[in-house]
Amino acid sequence: MRVSEMVPAHSVAAYDGSGRMIPLSADVPSGTALTGIPAWTSEGMDVYRRGLVLALDVAVRRAFPDSWLWVEHALSLGYKCRFESRPSLSSEEIVARLSRSLHDVVREDRELHWSPLPSEGDEGVPAACRELASWRDPDRPIYVNTLGESCAFAMGPAISRAGSLETWELRPEGSGFVLRFPGSASWPGIGKWLDRPKLAREFDLQEKHLARMRVRSIDELNGRIEEDGGRELVTMSHFYQQYSLVQIVMTLQASFPAKRVVTIAGPSSSGKTTFTKLLSTSLRAQGFGTRMVSVDDYFRNRDDTPLDSSGEYDFECLEALETSMLGRDLALLLEGEEVLLPRFDFQEGVRVDRARPMRLEENEFLLIEGIHGLNDDLTPGIPSASKFRIYVSALTQLNIDRLTRMSTSDSRLLRRTVRDSRQRGYSAEQTIQSWPSVRRGERRYIFPYQEQADAMFNSALPYELPVLKPYAGELLESVPEGSSGFYTACRLLDVLSLVRPIDADLVPRDSLLREFIGGSLFGEEE
Repeated sequence: MRVSEMVPAHSVAAYDGSGRMIPLSADVPSGTALTGIPAWTSEGMDVYRRGLVLALDVAVRRAFPDSWLWVEHALSLGYKCRFESRPSLSSEEIVARLSRSLHDVVREDRELHWSPLPSEGDEGVPAACRELASWRDPDRPIYVNTLGESCAFAMGPAISRAGSLETWELRPEGSGFVLRFPGSASWPGIGKWLDRPKLAREFDLQEKHLARMRVRSIDELNGRIEEDGGRELVTMSHFYQQYSLVQIVMTLQASFPAKRVVTIAGPSSSGKTTFTKLLSTSLRAQGFGTRMVSVDDYFRNRDDTPLDSSGEYDFECLEALETSMLGRDLALLLEGEEVLLPRFDFQEGVRVDRARPMRLEENEFLLIEGIHGLNDDLTPGIPSASKFRIYVSALTQLNIDRLTRMSTSDSRLLRRTVRDSRQRGYSAEQTIQSWPSVRRGERRYIFPYQEQADAMFNSALPYELPVLKPYAGELLESVPEGSSGFYTACRLLDVLSLVRPIDADLVPRDSLLREFIGGSLFGEEE
């Protein structure tokens, strides 16, 4: 029987008993245990988007046969896209013509196919997927989604029929355009466009860096690794990252002493801890001093911590912190007073007040790291003009193929899986299962404040997948069938199986990547 006959009508795909995701068009034995995936869930939206990208590629082939579509980073519930061999038309004209073509593709309601990718040299390898076929592990099945002549690596199945792709929007953006789609909060509609020029600029810079390094896709990445084991790639990656750090340090130097409070925020596994230490070291090299204030020491006592909708302690909400105390202590420090700072005892769940003396000297910056660092409500009473806000995130720009992007969330999840195992003894299954909760906190407390940053630092390194491969691969293999984390583990293993490894010994000891794989110059960090 077809999966579509065995799951609720609102499903766009299904999980089988092992936890694998399969398309509605798949045939399974009658009585197979299946769980339908609704379109408005996170996984369901991914199924929809994968189909929409393939439909867009078909539309591009028809409307602009001499151009190639590249899908880049996420931007305001959409994907930034560009053309190779861009036609000499305005972005508005391109979007108008492409919209008509995409409407035609949807109206034709052709079936999308999800199937194993043959090995290189086998018959039936789609032309658009030959690069992937040349790198795939013959012992690991890799799936692709196809629509006509368009083919893309499958992070999971796409929607089964193009006629279901009723909701989308094309929007001009610079020299390219954005393909927008429904989000969970607005399903089945498309949410309001949120202009994020600072974030878009960082992504565009990273795209230019990767083009110079010739590592825009896994195919190009593997080619560079085969040249010299990845040595030049590692060196170039750190040159660009160090240059970004130097720019931030020079800006801070120019704004001192007006801006002495430096807040550092970013989502989980962005490398904030190592970045903060690198920043402190760099400032000291310029003749400044630095003092660190830990936001974690301002937690309310455990019994006074707010509860979330599930009745659990919500340690990520701003109300879990004594912000008034933090603001008061910072104000006194900026006035040159000695302050007795608190210390939070995480084992007992209580805050010990007046535990540590601190005074800010005339040539010192005050560094504050925490997830709420971009939110002015964290530091009441401190003028905005006296703060310099830095947003740190792994803004991955590497594509698996030209239609499939490696999401920033997946890149950070791989980092966290390795670090959680090495430092905290967590299994990959535990890390993956906790990830949705982490992501909800990021969407609520971090991402809305991105554009308030005075500077952004991209901690992503183009070579990190090849380095993480041996660390993460073994951990992900341990996630058992039937687990709620099995599908995520499988799709991440699929990506890693395509990547050629780089020896971890090539990673500099002051690299942010060392925060996750170990061997950092700054020691072990929790």
